[in-house]
Amino acid sequence: MIQTIQNPVIIINANMGSKAHQIGRLLSSCTNLLWYDHKGNGQFPWLPCSQILNHEISKYHFDRRFADSTTIPPALDFARRSGLTEHPIIPYNRCKEGQCLLYITHSNLDESRKFFKGRHLVVLNKDEQRFFNKTWNFRVGKTKELISNLYTEQEAKSMLTDTLENYKEHITTNDFVINSIDELFDVEVFKLLCKRFNLTFNKDSYNKVRKFLTE
Repeated sequence: MIQTIQNPVIIINANMGSKAHQIGRLLSSCTNLLWYDHKGNGQFPWLPCSQILNHEISKYHFDRRFADSTTIPPALDFARRSGLTEHPIIPYNRCKEGQCLLYITHSNLDESRKFFKGRHLVVLNKDEQRFFNKTWNFRVGKTKELISNLYTEQEAKSMLTDTLENYKEHITTNDFVINSIDELFDVEVFKLLCKRFNLTFNKDSYNKVRKFLTE
């Protein structure tokens, strides 16, 4: 039985280093999924970020800010790293009729499901090489601390493994599950995701984002 949607949020549950922000940009090609259109993120999801945290490492990164500089507060793992409230009140008033809001988390699936009560895209991926080549050098949270200063290499490896095992344990038939973003570059698979989550497929925007992510 499909769960009752209690709010408009769509959550991407993905391990660090699993291209969650690239996936988020691809989903944001949908007409009714709000894009975090602050100028630092790029006015549209197919434009690179600039002058935001970690922009020098990944042009695909984005934060939770809109063009008017309003923000969506960090939650769960993002909040913990900054010593903030783990379960803030997420404002959904920006969403008009039929619009959805995107949130990315690296937290355990059962934890994020309990908090958000939304729709989950789960990425069953653990890419240690990409994590240590890229994510290891990211700065995170309010303190802008390096990931490499927050975890030892062994702690990071264990975290990636444990998160993946948690996803496998807690996925349900309500979740849309992929192994990597490559699956969503198949337009028919992406349309299945749109149908599952009531997203409005926009062929032109989808092609622009896909080109941006693959060129």
